[in-house]
Order: sequence, then structure tokens, then C-alpha cells
Amino acid sequence: MAKQTRNFFVSYHHDYDQQYVEELRQIKRGMKVADYSLKNDISHYSEEQIYKVIRDKMRSCSVTIVLIGERTGHRKWIDWELWASLRGYNNSKNPKRSFRPKGLLAVYLPVANHSVPDRLQANIDSGYAVSMRWKNVQRDLESKINYAIWKRDNANHEIVNNLERLDRNAFNFLGFKI
Repeated sequence: MAKQTRNFFVSYHHDYDQQYVEELRQIKRGMKVADYSLKNDISHYSEEQIYKVIRDKMRSCSVTIVLIGERTGHRKWIDWELWASLRGYNNSKNPKRSFRPKGLLAVYLPVANHSVPDRLQANIDSGYAVSMRWKNVQRDLESKINYAIWKRDNANHEIVNNLERLDRNAFNFLGFKI
């Protein structure tokens, strides 16, 4: 039996964690996994345009993978990607335009301190999000993606998406996020 293709969206801090995305793209080559993450800077778009681009990229994905580094939880657009990923809706006029919530996979990068987005932490705490350490990506990525898809299909009642979206990036000041 052929492996089923798994599509995922990668959410990460572009300035700090790009090297891990490149490694992830190399690691996943031996798997039947497609990567739909944003590869171009769209920060000059309006918020509405960015939201549309994010949703369109996620539409065919099963899972959102969040690479958790030292500043991940400080980033406005990562929070928006999480919010969009978890926000399902039905379009009765055009069912193809409906949006199913995505599974969540948190990957803790090998850094000294992790900054976990509040929305992601709420979903880890609720049991909806699956998590793993970067050192196990080579061995466990495919099984963790499959588990996140199982959670999406069987435990979406555990989704926590009621937090206000961040309206700006936060800064780290003496260990505090402000």
C-alpha cells in the first residue's frame, strides 16, 4: 500500500529559525509529505491580505507545524497562523470553500529557552496539540504528523481558539515578554 501524502504548513520565526525549516525540508524528502509554508515575505500586505494568503496556503493542509524557538511566542503572525489554522467554518454555498481546523504539531527546537505562543500552549494544555523535540524529528516526524491528524479528526472538541489575536510583535525585556 502506498503512503498517503500529508500536507503541512510550517509556522516559525523567519529571522531566527530559518535554518531549521531548511533542515525540515531536507528531512521530509524521504516521506510523502508536502510543505505549504509561506516562502516569501508578505509583511508589506494588509492584515486582511495576509490572513487570506495564510488561509489559502492552509486550505489543502492537514497539519500546522510550529517550530518553537526563543522568540516564537513573540510573533504576531505566528499567532495569526495558529488562529487561522484552528478556525474552522462551513460554506454552505460552496462547500469547497469550507475550512476544516488543522492538526497542531509543536516542535521544540534545540535552543536554551523556548517561547511558546499562548494559543499553542492552550492547545497543548487541552490535549489537542501534539508536541515533540527537534532531536527526534528524523525518527518521529511522520508518526507525530499522523497523530496530529488523528487528533484533528477525533479530538477537535479540545481546540482552544478563544484568545484575542496579537496585534503586534512582543519584545523580550529582561526575560519578560512585553
